Amino acid sequence: MNNQSEASVSGSAPYISLAAVGFGYGGETVLDGIDLDIARGEFVAVIGPSGCGKSTLLRLLAGLAFPDTGLLTVSGRPVSGPGLDRAVVFQDYSLFPWMSCRDNIVLALEQAGMGSSRGERRAIASEYLELVGLRTDGGKLPGELSGGMRQRTAIARALAVNAPILLMDEPFGALDEITRARQQDLLLGLWQDSGGEHGKTVIFVTHDVEEAVILGDRVIVMATRPGRVVRDMAVGLSRPRSRHGALHHGNFVPIRDELLDVLNQVVGEQLDPGAPSGEGGGI
Repeated sequence: MNNQSEASVSGSAPYISLAAVGFGYGGETVLDGIDLDIARGEFVAVIGPSGCGKSTLLRLLAGLAFPDTGLLTVSGRPVSGPGLDRAVVFQDYSLFPWMSCRDNIVLALEQAGMGSSRGERRAIASEYLELVGLRTDGGKLPGELSGGMRQRTAIARALAVNAPILLMDEPFGALDEITRARQQDLLLGLWQDSGGEHGKTVIFVTHDVEEAVILGDRVIVMATRPGRVVRDMAVGLSRPRSRHGALHHGNFVPIRDELLDVLNQVVGEQLDPGAPSGEGGGI
C-alpha cells in the first residue's frame, strides 16, 4: 500500500509532509507511524472510526500539539506552533461567547492582519456570514444561535481569513441535511475558485463516507489501536465538481462502496481483534 501523494511520486517536494509521525498521551499511543504527503491545492478527506486519531491529526497539523516521533513539515519547515497559514474549524465552534458572531470574525481578521480598518473588516465578516446563510444574524451572540448556526459562524470565520491551508474537523456534522448540502457546495465552490492546484489546501475530517467522496481528491482511511493510515484512495471524480454532479457520477457508488468495505473491515477488527480479515462487526 502506498500512502504517498502524486507530489512525492513525481519528485516535487510535498506541501505538507508527515514522516513516521507518532503521538500519544496518558501512556496510550494515539497515532503511530503516519506517513502522508499532501500537495498544494489538494482536498484531502479523512475518515475512520471514533478514536482513530483524526482530530489529533488535525491538532498536530494546526500546531496545537507536537509529534512524539517523526517529522511534520509545511512548505519544508517543521511545524512549531499555530500560524496564519492554517485556519481551523473545530467541532466545538470555539467562539467567544461575549462577542457577536460578526465580531468573532472581525477579531480573527484583525489577528490575520486583514482589512485596513474595522469598518472594512466588518464588511468582510458580513460577506462571509451571508455566504453561510447568516446574513441577519451577525449581531447575535453565539448563545442566541443553534449549534448548527454557531458552526456556520465558525466556518465563515475560517473562510474569511483566507489562509492557504484549511483544517476542518467534522464542520458540517451539526447541520441539518439541506444546510449541510448547501455548505458542501459552498466549500467546493470556494475551494475550486481559490485556484486548483495552486490554491487552498483542505484537510477535512468527516464520519460521512459520501461526504468524503463528494468533496475529496483523496480519501484517507484511518484505523485505531493505534491510529494509523490503512488506505489512501484517489477519488478520481472530475473537477470542477458539485454535490449533485458527484452523487450522479458513474464512479461515485463503486468508490463509496469500496471505502465502506474498508471501514467495515477496520471496525470489525476493532471490535474483535482476533477475527479473520473480513469478519466481525460492521459500521
